[in-house]
Amino acid sequence: MKTIITLLFAAVTSAAFSSKYEEIMKSNIDKMYQTTSSDELQSLANQFERIGNAEAGKWLPGYYAAYCFVRSTFFDDMEKDAKTAQLDKAQELIDGLLKNHSNESELYALQALLYQLRITDTASGARYSGKAGEAIAVAEKLNPENPRVYYLRGSNTFHTPGFFGGGAEKAKPDLEKAAAMFASQKPVDPLMPTWGADHNQQLLNDCKTAE
Repeated sequence: MKTIITLLFAAVTSAAFSSKYEEIMKSNIDKMYQTTSSDELQSLANQFERIGNAEAGKWLPGYYAAYCFVRSTFFDDMEKDAKTAQLDKAQELIDGLLKNHSNESELYALQALLYQLRITDTASGARYSGKAGEAIAVAEKLNPENPRVYYLRGSNTFHTPGFFGGGAEKAKPDLEKAAAMFASQKPVDPLMPTWGADHNQQLLNDCKTAE
């Protein structure tokens, strides 16, 4: 009888912790997508890291911590050195996650985005565009239904000079595919990533303007 009670208590406790985890994660994810403050994103990154430390084995807290650091570079006219520091923090987290979760398509998609944000001139473009392409290829292999694969590939192509095989015309098919997938897919898990749709549409509009 004691064993049965202990098992029931353990099951109830586990369910309660799982519910609390999902509640806190969902709240922080919603805040992350809504804010345009670099400082708040860095604060959220720290919160996600703490959740990750408490929830060993789960990759999403560390993923969102890394994405917060990446996303923080989008706002507040951050200086180049500060952007580099934020991307370095994100890279450290991604490196750690890939050691134990190398089968997650979203991690490679985030890695590709980070590489793209490292591109600031021709020299860095030559280095990081190729790295982004490699990460996108792995993300696609792991999950061909991931819309961020085609968004990021389209973005990579869009920003590659025409004489290197890039440009709006060549980027458009991937961006259109991503747009259709973003529109039709609804995440089964509310904690899974959903970013990319807005920028993908901006790029697609730019492609149509360039026609």
